[in-house]
Amino acid sequence: MHRPARTTKEFYTEEEAAAELKITVDRLHHLLDRKLFNDGSSRPQSVSFQSTDLILLRFWLEQDQPKLIQMPSRNLRGTGTGDFERER
Repeated sequence: MHRPARTTKEFYTEEEAAAELKITVDRLHHLLDRKLFNDGSSRPQSVSFQSTDLILLRFWLEQDQPKLIQMPSRNLRGTGTGDFERER
């Protein structure tokens, strides 16, 4: 049995866009203020989005995620003071 393909809406409200992005409306507003309305202009009372806008918003959200850098494993040999004393 095939599941029907999810239909893409033409326009999304702020609430619908936030739900699609799995974020709060406040976080969406913060993202818009930092990325779009940062030239001194104020964000409009209500903003609507197209599906292509959601792609860009998702990209910006992924950029905001901190990157974790895995430290290389330590070589346990030579870490104690006894090893240091023997090498001297």
